[in-house]
Amino acid sequence: MKKVTFITYAVMIGAGLFAQNPDTTETSKQLPFFIDHSKRMPELELDDKKEGTFVTGLPRFEFDPIRGFGVGANAFIFWNKTKDDPFFDYTPYRHRLNAEFFIFQNGRIRYALNYDAPYIFNSKWRLRADVVRWEDPNAQYWGIGRSSLNPLKFNDKRTGEIRTFNKVKDYEDNLVFATLGNDGAYYTDFHFNHIEQREQLYNVLGERVMMGGKLRLMFGYEALFTSFTSYNGLKAEEAFTLDGAKVDAISNPTLVDLQKAEGVWDRFNLSGFTNSDQYQFTSMIAGALIYDTRDFEPDPSQGIFLQYSHEYAAPWLGSNFNFNKFMIQGQFFHTLKRWRNDKSRLTFAGLAAVGHIFGPNINFIEMWDLSSQAEAGGILVLGGGRSVRGYREARFLAPTVALVNLELRAKFYDFRLLRQYFTLGITPFYDCGSVWDQPADMNFRRWVSAPGLGGRINWNQSTVVRLDYAQSREGGQFFFGFGHIF
Repeated sequence: MKKVTFITYAVMIGAGLFAQNPDTTETSKQLPFFIDHSKRMPELELDDKKEGTFVTGLPRFEFDPIRGFGVGANAFIFWNKTKDDPFFDYTPYRHRLNAEFFIFQNGRIRYALNYDAPYIFNSKWRLRADVVRWEDPNAQYWGIGRSSLNPLKFNDKRTGEIRTFNKVKDYEDNLVFATLGNDGAYYTDFHFNHIEQREQLYNVLGERVMMGGKLRLMFGYEALFTSFTSYNGLKAEEAFTLDGAKVDAISNPTLVDLQKAEGVWDRFNLSGFTNSDQYQFTSMIAGALIYDTRDFEPDPSQGIFLQYSHEYAAPWLGSNFNFNKFMIQGQFFHTLKRWRNDKSRLTFAGLAAVGHIFGPNINFIEMWDLSSQAEAGGILVLGGGRSVRGYREARFLAPTVALVNLELRAKFYDFRLLRQYFTLGITPFYDCGSVWDQPADMNFRRWVSAPGLGGRINWNQSTVVRLDYAQSREGGQFFFGFGHIF
């Protein structure tokens, strides 16, 4: 939902790190400084790495039960240089530019432009920059706090009694019904879990490697402009009577309106819901300390990734908000088996992360991700395509969040087509997590989980096409995207 790219991929940072070892480094590819040999790409991966400048990308077609059909595209331009480049063996690319556009049937729209340059100018520095525009008429809001883990409950429009809904589809089918008010108008709860969201994001990130590339220090700045509107009192674009007739209806108060009125937002020091098209400004600095021994960041076969990241917004930075947010995460990758002349492999990948946000004046949308410093552009919580994939996006939110993702990434076939290199694979996975009102409340009770199965297409190694299906107690969901979720 929020900040799908703040300091985008700020933890992907390890790409070009390798050892200058006289036994393994050719003199014609002498590095300008020492990089640990553990950061070198596996020899089998190097054999198929594409030289020069090339473009990858695909049109995208999606369906969302809230937003309808969506169309768009991602295009990536890579500058890899040649095998004679001293960094060729240790970076996924020397420069990458990513352009994205997507629009849904309901009017949800996203534009993004991202730039990434490891070891820019053959230095120990990496540069990233992002520009994103995001509008969503049906952004999801399912409540904030530990109570968001409770089952879905609502007034049954047919019986008038409070009912527990086991499936999210049944819950939403009930909300769409309109009832006749005393004033003769129809009213509906179709938008009960929706808000209108508008967002503009601009950020820049710098990163310096140490310890031969295994340790990295990152810092950056983000300017975020957000505005939100409640549907309370507005016309609902979709409402039906109990007998199935479509009617013009007015939206009842939404969950945002109710929780604000009940003091839930005051209890968590939340603000930023403008209920207008007026933008609020979040001016934020961020930093991260990272230890990374992965061999190839877009698709690792070995290594670990440890990170502490911190974001800070305050009035002295020009921000309308004042808060801190941190995340601790660890990732582990290990190839269990290789076959077909070592071209195919089965790799275990695991992620565990914990995050917390606190402060006297928190922009509520900051609770939608653990940290923007996370790889692949942030870990959106808790639910959706990059966390617990069997649940709706932002289904579970609270100041303290824990997430675990486990995957078995099997690459079983590779081929060349039109001078492009592809590999095919499948990825069974298991996601779980939980939320709490404060860190002192953390425990192993009431975790939500969802298993699933995904397909993967690696295109010239640096582009990973991802198709996932996950099943939870509330229903199943399909996702299509680019890149592993971690």
